[in-house]
Amino acid sequence: MWGEHGLEKFKSNLKELRQAAGLTLDELADETGIGKRTIITIENEAGANPSVGTVKRLLKYFEITFEELYPYDNEG
Repeated sequence: MWGEHGLEKFKSNLKELRQAAGLTLDELADETGIGKRTIITIENEAGANPSVGTVKRLLKYFEITFEELYPYDNEG
């Protein structure tokens, strides 16, 4: 889990989850109370560091586990 220069940066599956649910960025922001810019950052930046509260809201909304939102690929 520790990369060459510290903790590895994980990419979330948020964009895929949102699109599979047929939601726009605006709809997900409205449904969860999470800012649109925060959602964009989580979707697009490996190593994005959302608050615990933000992650909990996403897990509850999509009814998924942390590992489903941030899968760990130990192959790479």
